[in-house]
Amino acid sequence: MKIFRKNYIFILLVLALLTPGCRKKEPPITPSGRTVKVGVIGPMSGPSKDLGQNGLKGIKLSLIMHPYLKNGDKLELVVADGRNDPPQSVKEFKNMTNTQKVSAVLLLSSSSSCLAINAIADRYKTPVLVNLGTHPKIAANTKYVSQLCFDNLFQGKVAALFVHDELLIDRVTVFSDPNSFHSSSLADEFVKRFMKTGGEVTDIISLKEEPKMDFSKILMKIRKDNPKLLYLPIEPQYIIKIIKALRSIGWFPECMSSDGLLARVLSRYQNDVDLLDGLYAVDFYSSTIIPTSYGKKVIKRYHKVYGKKGNTFAALGVEGMDILRFAMNRCADPRDKECINDNLRHTRNFCGVMGKITIKENGKALRPLIVNQIRHEKILGVVKVY
Repeated sequence: MKIFRKNYIFILLVLALLTPGCRKKEPPITPSGRTVKVGVIGPMSGPSKDLGQNGLKGIKLSLIMHPYLKNGDKLELVVADGRNDPPQSVKEFKNMTNTQKVSAVLLLSSSSSCLAINAIADRYKTPVLVNLGTHPKIAANTKYVSQLCFDNLFQGKVAALFVHDELLIDRVTVFSDPNSFHSSSLADEFVKRFMKTGGEVTDIISLKEEPKMDFSKILMKIRKDNPKLLYLPIEPQYIIKIIKALRSIGWFPECMSSDGLLARVLSRYQNDVDLLDGLYAVDFYSSTIIPTSYGKKVIKRYHKVYGKKGNTFAALGVEGMDILRFAMNRCADPRDKECINDNLRHTRNFCGVMGKITIKENGKALRPLIVNQIRHEKILGVVKVY
């Protein structure tokens, strides 16, 4: 693991400018008249619809930029609303594989739905690329599910080392939501890694009884143990409540959260986004670290097509669709599920929006992680980790 501190970001950016582009100009493609079906499952409605809708925008942008495979076959999307609900996601997955006959599935759901599909994926022998889920077991014990994201083991480790070694903080309080696979696994990994560094976890606050919780009282109690940072790998609505409570009692410790926070707050809680100023957050992207040449093209085209800037979920949608296309293009028959799956798990140094992405044979992704600090609705890069 390599950590680049603030002092080296200028050098990093200069190197990025001097590095040749990741993509070569593609020759013209003659349409074949055939289609290849790709399934997309994600929350298109309900409280988590921003995950699915933004991810789908990214997937569609990828198809606008590259509508055909290299053999001329056109990619056709079959989109289903999994509502971020595990049983519904499983139902849609079965329908796509049995009835719709898709060649692969892009999954835009969070960890709980991803884990539910993991449990049955091998039975249906259809490759699944998980765009958003970061739980460490999403690709475990299955041949057919791969992750586009870094997982919570890596994220928790980096967060703990950053807090202890970069911020020089040795006392923290951790909040965890036991009803969320993402939150609980990330909190557990952070606690384990932070304590290994010699740091002290003064308290672990469970949100199991959140509707009945008085955050002001809880924080006043926590404050007595003098933690210097609150680690908050929890849903945005809870983070907003906690920050409001911190302000009400006049306490301003450092705070740190997990991936996709700013994108979710901007989508769901626009009026509260100013509360995030100064908060540290892990993400896949950054507003200040220069993207790859391909990333620049994606950002420019997204703004042209949709009339606004994209976010984390849209960028992951673009990358997921592009990596799937890359896998299909290496198959004699782009509908061959076994070939697609094998090529997904042999993705090496694919040029994404912010850097190279590798997917190993076990379905795990290797890609850069960025610790940002949120300021004025932007995520400002502090540390980039490989």
